[in-house]
Amino acid sequence: MTTSENNIMTANSVFLSVGYVDVEATLDGGQAFRWWPEETGGYRGVVGRRLLNVSGADGGVLVTPLDDKGVIGLEHTMLEYLGQDQDIDGFRTKFANDPCLGPALRGYSGLRVLRQDPWECLFGFITSSTSNIPRIKLNVGSAAERLGYSVGPEDRDVTFPEPEVVAEAGEQFLRDLGFGFRAKYLIPAAEAIASGQLKLVDLREASYQDAREALIDLHGVGEKVADCVLAFSLDKSESFIVDRHILRALHKWYDLPEKASLSYAADWARDYFGEHSSLANQYMFHRERLARRASEWGGAHVERALPEDEL
Repeated sequence: MTTSENNIMTANSVFLSVGYVDVEATLDGGQAFRWWPEETGGYRGVVGRRLLNVSGADGGVLVTPLDDKGVIGLEHTMLEYLGQDQDIDGFRTKFANDPCLGPALRGYSGLRVLRQDPWECLFGFITSSTSNIPRIKLNVGSAAERLGYSVGPEDRDVTFPEPEVVAEAGEQFLRDLGFGFRAKYLIPAAEAIASGQLKLVDLREASYQDAREALIDLHGVGEKVADCVLAFSLDKSESFIVDRHILRALHKWYDLPEKASLSYAADWARDYFGEHSSLANQYMFHRERLARRASEWGGAHVERALPEDEL
């Protein structure tokens, strides 16, 4: 057994001492689309070329490899993936008394913003256009199962296909898998990255604005998709994603003008939340989503909403 800054590595698993993490909300709440709950607990998924189970543990998370590659390298890989360099303590302190984020931070303290592979993230959020999470997971999973390579016994235990592989498969292949009109956007994106026209990983070193413009230059990538990719894979903590649910929250909690456009709302939020924008966005989205489910579906969903949001 070895330790590193309170992280503990055994022959079979790695414990990351990162504080409480809401594993379900973080891995399966709309940031990433290839994590699946296991009957024995935790979430099963592939990070890079590693098949893993990630579960909550007292004071952190437990990462257990499900392949035959052991634990070497998992500490670094998963600390990066879970976005451990984010200023979570500073965010909590700064917005402890915020009318929306204060209660959300107290009620849902374990949310993290992931740091995913940029290509898989871009593919997922182009796929998300006019869709929902179950459908996105189905589409993204089917592409991976057909084009990735196996790292485990289940069909979904596969690596995500490189852009060159997706580009070679072609638009009709994706349409046949059920991607619909999104296929005509995914293939040009794959071709741009495969050819080197867009060096996606290099955007981590670019400014927020330059990186955003580079993504929006891709056919079919708008501001919302670009901001998702910037927040969840390209280290742009000032990225703030606006959809109709977030826009409603901004109206309710921050008196944003009723006629404000999505672009205006995103600019306003980036100015207000600053370097904590992507974290603020996730806590706001999570609070609004659970409140909406409690209102529309009732039952057990009421228990997950904040007491202030129960109707």
